[in-house]
Formats: sequence, C-alpha cells, structure tokens
Amino acid sequence: MSILVNKSTLRASLLGCFLAVSSHSWAEQVEVEATPFATIEPVEKIADDYDIEAMTPQALFEHGRLSRAQFHYQRAEKYLKAAADEGIAPAAYLYAVLLSDDAQKLEYSQKAQDYLTQAAKANYIPAMKLLVEEGTWLSATHRIIWRHKYEEVLHAWYDEAPEEAAFSLYEYLHPTDKDKAEAYLDEAIAANDVDALLHKASQIELGQRGFFLFPSSRLDAAAEVKKQIANAGGIPGTKSLYRDFIRRGESPKAVEWRKKAIEQGDLMSLAALGRYYTTYYEPADEEYIEGLVYLSAYLDVVGQGKFKELRQQAMDQFELASSRVSAEQIQDIEEKAAALRKANTFYHYDRYWQRTAANVVADKPAS
Repeated sequence: MSILVNKSTLRASLLGCFLAVSSHSWAEQVEVEATPFATIEPVEKIADDYDIEAMTPQALFEHGRLSRAQFHYQRAEKYLKAAADEGIAPAAYLYAVLLSDDAQKLEYSQKAQDYLTQAAKANYIPAMKLLVEEGTWLSATHRIIWRHKYEEVLHAWYDEAPEEAAFSLYEYLHPTDKDKAEAYLDEAIAANDVDALLHKASQIELGQRGFFLFPSSRLDAAAEVKKQIANAGGIPGTKSLYRDFIRRGESPKAVEWRKKAIEQGDLMSLAALGRYYTTYYEPADEEYIEGLVYLSAYLDVVGQGKFKELRQQAMDQFELASSRVSAEQIQDIEEKAAALRKANTFYHYDRYWQRTAANVVADKPAS
C-alpha cells in the first residue's frame, strides 16, 4: 500500500482531479465515423529502412497507417504516398489527411486535394464523404455532382452489405429525412454497429431514447451500451466509459477502464496512467513500477509528429521517476516494457484510423 496517500478517499479525490486534467491534456479525442473497429495483429516496432520497392501496396498502406497512428509522420508519408501511387484508395485518402492536418483542422493543399480526389474517384466512401462535407475548393456544381455520386455509392454499399452501410446512410439522410434515417439507425443498432451503438448511448444520455424516471438510471443504461462495445474490444467504448466515470466522480472505475484501454492498444492511455502511477504512488509500490513500464513502452513507440509537448512531459516524468529506483529495477522495467510492446500494437485511435479500418470501395470507379 502506498505510503504517500494513506486514506482511500483522499487518493480517490486526487485520482479524479489528476485524471480529469489528464483526459484533457493528453488529447483523448474519440471520434467515431462510419466503420466498425477492427482488431490488428501485434507487430514489432516498424523500422525506418524497409525496402519500399519490395513491399506489396497493401503492406505499404498498413505500415503507413500504423506509423501515422503512432505519430511517425515522415515515415507515414513515405509509405502512404507509395501505396497511394500504387492505386490503394485508402492510402490516398489517409495521405491527403496527413498532408492537411495542422492539429486543429484540415487545410487542403493542392497536393492533398489531388490525392483526396483520387481516392474519391475510386469510390472510396470516406474520401467521397470528405469531399462532400469539406470540399470548399470545388465549385458548387461539382459539389452537387459529388453528393449525387456519394449517395449512389452509399446505396450500392447498402445493397451489398446492409449491416455495414446502415449507419452511414443514417448520417447522410438525417438532415433531410429523419424518419427514414431513424430506420437505418435501428437497423445498424440491431447489427451491433459500433458507431450506431455509441450514438444510441448518446441518445439515451440526452433523453432522446427510452424512458427513465431518474437521470442516474439513464446514465447507467447508456453505460451498459458502452460496456457492450468496450468488452468486445472497442476502444471508443472504453474511452467513453473512462470519461463518464471521471465526470461521475467514480475514479477507481475510471482507472480500471483506462487499464482496459491499454490492453486494447490505446497509446495515450499508456502515457496517462503511467504519469498517474508515478505521481501518486511511491517507488516501493507495485503501481509505481507499473507506471514506469507504461511510460517506457509509450516513449519507445511514440513519434514526434504530433503532441510533441506531451511526449516531452512523459519523457521528463520517466526521467524523474526512474531516478528513484535501482539499476536492477530499471532493467526489469525495460524488459517488461519490451514484452508489453511485443504483446500489443499501440496506436492513437481517431476518426481517420477508424475510417480506414475497412477498405470500402465500389466495383466501378466514378468517372
């Protein structure tokens, strides 16, 4: 037991305060769009000297996608561009996003516009969606044309795979035909679509779905939906639960769901829980050593393409915390961190990771 904080109530209070700040400062952006989460196989840290010419286009895309999600942006650009130039539409889409991301919003250069259009012409649905919603450089006529093409491809996707396409049709139709859209939403919920389930949870929280006598009952019902997602391996559900428990002041439960996120491969949870454990526990505590393992694993995986200040904070925290343990313990910590990295692929889950989880492409390219 920690000698730093003896009273459980005080620790819970400190935990709530720290993690509430941490959830903001570590930029836990959980944004969900049209495709369900996908499980990826554990891999070793990607090397920088892979022979691009010897790799298949799909392998280039997968390495580029993971490199972006680990904030190795220069490496990601190299792989994604090579895959895009080989005709991989999701790579062209993600390359356009990577070129345009200024951490606040997407600013499309001419090169980014070209690659995004390339993906859209291959009927890649996420690219078409982005063109329709954010293609401000297009003329009004061309945006209308793309909207019609997007609608056609959505319906073609629904004809082929209704359970996968239903939520996208809900999103598209909701502004203009709410009744029809709700029917698609119900279909997506019945199919256990991740986005649809999260939307259902949100509707319950806002009092837009179901009837509950007490607000707490409504929140509990929403939490059960999120647990359904989280227990099936979905990081969006896990993160949403973590934030919910922080808001409700149930800090111990928040930590448990943060640990669940680490098991699922959430890169930012490594840093946040590592910082917490090494701040509020003593070196003699098991949690303190575990926190150093998390920080070590995070620092070995994360690149400098984004959240550089946060990476530096983790580095400073690791240096300070590791100075309080022996050299033998450091060696053990590094071995455990290496085993953790080998057993899991850690990455930052965002809307673009999710959108490229499945290669949704129609049979015929758009003209």
